[in-house]
Amino acid sequence: MARCSSLLVVLIAALVLVGGSQATVSQLIYAYFDVDGGIQFRYADSSNVGSTIPPGTYTINLNNNGADDLGVDHIYHLFGPGVDYKAANVDTQATFTATFQAGATYTAQDDLNPKIHLTMVATNAVPAVTTTTTTPTSTTKKPPAPTSSDIVGSGIVPFRGKLAATVSVAGKLALSTKGKPVNTLRAGLYTFIVVDQSAKRGFSIEKLKSNAIALTGVGYKGTHVKTVDLKAGQWTFFSPGIPKSYFIVNH
Repeated sequence: MARCSSLLVVLIAALVLVGGSQATVSQLIYAYFDVDGGIQFRYADSSNVGSTIPPGTYTINLNNNGADDLGVDHIYHLFGPGVDYKAANVDTQATFTATFQAGATYTAQDDLNPKIHLTMVATNAVPAVTTTTTTPTSTTKKPPAPTSSDIVGSGIVPFRGKLAATVSVAGKLALSTKGKPVNTLRAGLYTFIVVDQSAKRGFSIEKLKSNAIALTGVGYKGTHVKTVDLKAGQWTFFSPGIPKSYFIVNH
């Protein structure tokens, strides 16, 4: 009898471990629209939440970062049983909690274009098919395709938005966000969209006491996109041979 009891305890423990394996996910979720206007709902390790999510209470870090590369604005809305959060405007950055009830269905969508949405069910079951995010359609042409697009220094950090970097024909550099010159930023991931019109100048950024990151080099003309993890500290943007411009990245 004692041996049977021991085996039963081991079996129950194994079942608990197996059942709990589906719930071993981050309780922090990042919500945002990507540069193509697609809706994103990701765990802290950058993996997609997908069509199912374990029931429970989560902290949602929302970065409703304005217009995408097509110039389309978005309003983030997460709703379902016991949850109804809507971004105040197209530039809302907020943190809130949401409790997903077992068996309930939840939707994250763009209220300005409800066709952009994703639906998930609160369950520990593994989904048979992974759903895809619907992206908007538009007759507006995208900016010229960059030579390349990559991520520098990316980690488990929030995406903050896009920065417009320009190199004029005369070689003058500028860095702006939403039409305003950059002076201070919050630490996180930023996508630099560099429009370089000079073959004699490039666009580089550099954190104090760190190596420079060349976004475009001398001799390059065109549009280049690069995502960079901006750590807290003093940064500059420059091109060799001209004075550096400074901006601060705060925690």
